[in-house]
Amino acid sequence: MPPAAGSPRRSLVRSPTSHCSISGFRPPQRSAVTEMAATTLTDLVADVNQRVPGLLTPHGDLEGRLVQAISDDSRRVEEGTLFFAIRGEVVDGHDYIEAVADAGGVAVVAEDVRTERIPTLLAESSRVATAHTSAAFHGHPSAEIQVVAVTGTNGKTSIVNLIEHLVRHAGRTAESFGTLTGTLTTAAAPRFQERLRSAADSGVTVVAAEVSSHALDQHRVDGTTFAIGIFTNLTQDHLDYHATMEAYFQAKARLFSMCEVAIIDVSNEWGRRLADLVDIPTIEVDATAETADLRPNGSSFDWQGQRVSIPLGGRFNVSNAILAAEAALCLGLEVDDVVAGLVAVPQIPGRFEWVAAGQSFGIVVDYSHTPAGLEAAIATARELIPEDGRVFVVFGAGGDRDPGKRPMMGAASLSADVVIVTSDNPRTEDPGTIIDHIFQGIDMSADATIVREVDRRAAIGMAIADAREGDIVVIAGKGHEQYQIIGETRHEFDDRLVARSAVNTIAEAGRA
Repeated sequence: MPPAAGSPRRSLVRSPTSHCSISGFRPPQRSAVTEMAATTLTDLVADVNQRVPGLLTPHGDLEGRLVQAISDDSRRVEEGTLFFAIRGEVVDGHDYIEAVADAGGVAVVAEDVRTERIPTLLAESSRVATAHTSAAFHGHPSAEIQVVAVTGTNGKTSIVNLIEHLVRHAGRTAESFGTLTGTLTTAAAPRFQERLRSAADSGVTVVAAEVSSHALDQHRVDGTTFAIGIFTNLTQDHLDYHATMEAYFQAKARLFSMCEVAIIDVSNEWGRRLADLVDIPTIEVDATAETADLRPNGSSFDWQGQRVSIPLGGRFNVSNAILAAEAALCLGLEVDDVVAGLVAVPQIPGRFEWVAAGQSFGIVVDYSHTPAGLEAAIATARELIPEDGRVFVVFGAGGDRDPGKRPMMGAASLSADVVIVTSDNPRTEDPGTIIDHIFQGIDMSADATIVREVDRRAAIGMAIADAREGDIVVIAGKGHEQYQIIGETRHEFDDRLVARSAVNTIAEAGRA
């Protein structure tokens, strides 16, 4: 619940040229450690329990046991591996503890004792213990580098990539973790800490990481110290997992108990509520960018007393740039360096990415896969075309994911002039059934032309064949993805390549 009226809001107020001047917030000193050596099980338990008293309770003799590796996958256990037994939705790691002992595992972190053959480190929650033990095993790498966490429904990928670019452009080393660099938005705890250790050992000074609500709810990043936490927005998504928007919000809010500084977009209701709840120095940003000048090939806006230009179209890209720029200042960059970096920002794959194949109309591929994201993509497209131009939108909804948002996406699509509902990644669901769910939110009496086409390639071709000069085609939902998941199989499919192919086919027929 929101705090009572009159509760203090701890905001960091800056002049246009000052930086994060926060007590205790300093670029960390890198450790002399360059590689992970085996640690004793006794020392590892002591390290974890010193930081989180009572987290691990040893059962069995720990003396003389060396931990040479850690894993939450029993198939990867070898001699000297500490295994984390985690209860998942489908698989329970506790069922594989005997197999771990057979493979030479040194010990197991678990919620109950399943074997006397190797020691068990008992924990009330294996997930919490896994995260803290992984951080300890890898020498707490987040203490050696500045780690920026970005959470929110939309904008995470763009912001972590923007931060990485800005830091690198200023001459420092940086890396980003997220949707474009891994199979999960946020990796499981052992892999997450391993990647942080690798970054620290390779001389990286800043890591910008997407942190999903699933990761926060499952404690994957517990034990990590984040220099900065950024909140973008919250709109309906993942309610198949969280059930309610309140639970979704609370999962996101967990991040800020692990952060030194918060940067929160307060242009949305959830951001304002979060700013009232957090108890750390906070920079409140209204990233609606009212002064933005939007063009197909770029945008300009006012920030820190300067007029800034970026080669990215779309109002939401301006908002993302502002949040990333604020983070860059907190990381110690100068305003002029940030502005210079923004001017040179590269296209972020699948984020309102223009497809140019010689056609006379616009084509953009965007990852928007939520109702609010789809509505924003259509609105952005509308701002970039003449008054008599038409916005086409081609979209679907993912299978085996939150079905509640499907009718809402259908309703959001009606701000376009031509709506073509198709497949996204249907996974194990029937594509036609998913489309039926989307159509539940579509008012067939609306002014838009509404078309149903299950085949995504055909749907994209249909939009491109009908588009004319002054129009824009928004292909939404999959963005950077180079596959389509049908059943349990990934088929090669890239919206950008499919769009180019469609334009070329029409050109060869003399119609473009």
